[in-house]
Amino acid sequence: MLKHFLIVLSLVFAFAGPASAHSDHKIIMGPNGGHIVDAGGGAQHWELAAAGGDLILFVTDSEEKPVDTAGGSAEGKVLVGGKTLDVTFAPAGGNTMKASGEFVAAKGMKVIVKTNGVGGKSFQARLTPMK
Repeated sequence: MLKHFLIVLSLVFAFAGPASAHSDHKIIMGPNGGHIVDAGGGAQHWELAAAGGDLILFVTDSEEKPVDTAGGSAEGKVLVGGKTLDVTFAPAGGNTMKASGEFVAAKGMKVIVKTNGVGGKSFQARLTPMK
């Protein structure tokens, strides 16, 4: 009986550690005031800034060098104020892409971005552009 209890207890601790690690997830803010994430396992770094009804995605490579967004595209799902809205990002010069929509950027909003061919690659990530 004690043996079974110890096995169950060790399994509880084995699975509780990784789950609690996600609860302390910190949002890293970038130089443009947006949330930074690793996209594609770190192949690209994305920073998403939001103001009013505009979103700006800044794309850099794993060494923080700008990635040209020309020729690429991206779609986004904006989750704000209990609503989900679709937006389309377009290259906006250099390493940026811009999207606009019928929303007002607010603290706690979430945006799921999926790129296609940006820097020759396609990735998806979830960002929180406002702290």
